[in-house]
Amino acid sequence: MLLLTAPWPIPFDSYLIRYPDGSEIPPHKDPVQLGRHYRLNVILKAPKSGGEFVCKDPIYSGSRIKLFRPDVSEHSVTRVAGGSRYVFSIGWVLGRKGR
Repeated sequence: MLLLTAPWPIPFDSYLIRYPDGSEIPPHKDPVQLGRHYRLNVILKAPKSGGEFVCKDPIYSGSRIKLFRPDVSEHSVTRVAGGSRYVFSIGWVLGRKGR
């Protein structure tokens, strides 16, 4: 669920994401046209098993906080089992030109 987005002063978005039992996200990158994309994920509730965030080159990876560059680092979420996974996610783009 998109909570908030704005193009100025820094383009950003924020989401509350629910990963239901059995869901997973395959490895991918999130390209941007201009600038550098950053994303901060805060795990609000973890499932009984699975639902692990996998990122090749995170900037920071604690037990519940993940900061990474989704435009350059391949990332994924393993299959969720035994409940749902809830994440608050904020993303922003730095270095955009022409705005």
